[in-house]
Amino acid sequence: MFTFGDADIFRWLGSFFWPFLRALALFAAAPAFSSLAVPARLKAALAFIIACLLATTLKQTAPLTLSWQAAVLVVEQVVVGLAIGFAMQVTLSAMAFAGDLIGVQMGFGFAGLLDPQSRFEVPVMADFFGLAGLLLFLGLNGHLILLGVLIKSFDVVPVAPGAGFTAHGARALMSAGAALFQMGVWLALPVIAILLAAHLAMALVSRVAPQINLMSIGFSIFMWVGIAATIAVLPLFVPAVEHMIATGLKVGGVALGARAL
Repeated sequence: MFTFGDADIFRWLGSFFWPFLRALALFAAAPAFSSLAVPARLKAALAFIIACLLATTLKQTAPLTLSWQAAVLVVEQVVVGLAIGFAMQVTLSAMAFAGDLIGVQMGFGFAGLLDPQSRFEVPVMADFFGLAGLLLFLGLNGHLILLGVLIKSFDVVPVAPGAGFTAHGARALMSAGAALFQMGVWLALPVIAILLAAHLAMALVSRVAPQINLMSIGFSIFMWVGIAATIAVLPLFVPAVEHMIATGLKVGGVALGARAL
């Protein structure tokens, strides 16, 4: 006769609850999943499905009990999920940063649009670059890579007290800001260089022919030159996003104490 006690129930609940909590935290910070356009019920449903699939495959888990140990595990699972999603979010934000740099040089620094992901007003070019990066992220199966990383994270950071986030991982996430700045500048550099040449050419024209009103024609010239240069660098978007995904995985792995994810 099959029998089970309270310990078995708590263990079964734990094998489901800890993956559910980590997946829900990942969806709250990861690109695409964290968008306000994705309903909260859909995020909870996806986390529920993932938790059901992982409940029978986890090699090491902890029972769900009303104790201080369980409270610590709750915080650790949330932080681990947020760390994975935030690492990818930060590196992918380099696209919007590059668009912001280009927009300022084109004269679009004052023009803003409502970002459909965050519902905040952002510069036009930053919004374009950010949406292009998000579409490429989905096109390159970045969302599936994140789900694979979530599954692998239970081998790297098992559900056990003291096996979660560390101070070294926090420093790794903080240093990701430098990677964001570097990738954004490198992506925007070709367009900025072309716009700088256009500025120098207009300055030369203003010296040769002072009667030309640069204020009336300069904005249009810089806008069209910037648009043409942006179209020219569009083929660079795919390898750039691939590099950002790889960097996000590396940063997330270092944050969780692993070499890679």
